Amino acid sequence: MMKINQLIKENPPYYEIDISQHLTFIWKNLIMNGVQLVYEQTEMLKNHRMKQMLNWIHTHYSEKILLDDIARAGGLSRSECCRYFKRTLKKTLLNYVTDYRIQKSLLLLQQSETNVTDVAYQVGFNSTSYFIDKFRKSMKMTPLAYKKYKVADL
Repeated sequence: MMKINQLIKENPPYYEIDISQHLTFIWKNLIMNGVQLVYEQTEMLKNHRMKQMLNWIHTHYSEKILLDDIARAGGLSRSECCRYFKRTLKKTLLNYVTDYRIQKSLLLLQQSETNVTDVAYQVGFNSTSYFIDKFRKSMKMTPLAYKKYKVADL
């Protein structure tokens, strides 16, 4: 560490490479002398759970989604599933599903033969007015305005 500090102060040519070599040597010694770089099993389980739940949502977003189904996909209770989403993704489960459905609707709205009601039902909303409301809040325009804007670009 003192050598690295000295290199920084003296600033000789290619000192960054020398610092990199010293840091690599430090890491090698730390690993050889017992510092474990093993990814914690609990972190792997948490990531696996979230991946399972997200995969389930991405597969079934166009259907009626129940909290029980998502919780089951992650091997969690209903309440823990909600807390887990909030803690990991910084948004509620319902907000995540709604945002995902709106993202999926964007491509469908760009097709000239689709209408807003059909798109709403295709991405899992069971109410056109609810879809329009959520879309407007997310995209700062209505689905129809978005459709007209995108179809005009084509």
